[in-house]
Amino acid sequence: MESIPHKPLRGAYHCSLALLGLTCLLGTADARPMLLPSERFPGPWLEVTQDIRDLLTLNKVSACSQAAGRESSLNPGEYLLYCTSDEKLWTSWRVQPAARTVRGPGRLFQDIELPSGY
Repeated sequence: MESIPHKPLRGAYHCSLALLGLTCLLGTADARPMLLPSERFPGPWLEVTQDIRDLLTLNKVSACSQAAGRESSLNPGEYLLYCTSDEKLWTSWRVQPAARTVRGPGRLFQDIELPSGY
């Protein structure tokens, strides 16, 4: 049985390392510092507009009979909503009215307090 030549394996190894290094560099080139939720959605709490309520209705979201929103500091037009229908169970939602997208329900963020008055 013949042994496998070392030079082609060594070349493949070096090529793999170069690709791995390049991938890591490209992956961090566009890295932005991670913002806390309270920095991404700094407040103040806003009244939910009729456009947002219509979008929630269109997406059959019934858990938002009472809701308040905060606009994103990174993506103007994106809102974090805190919603409840009974003032006991709260959920979070991300809404982009212009794009007609709703994501949720999600958990509440530890560093963002419930809206006052609830």
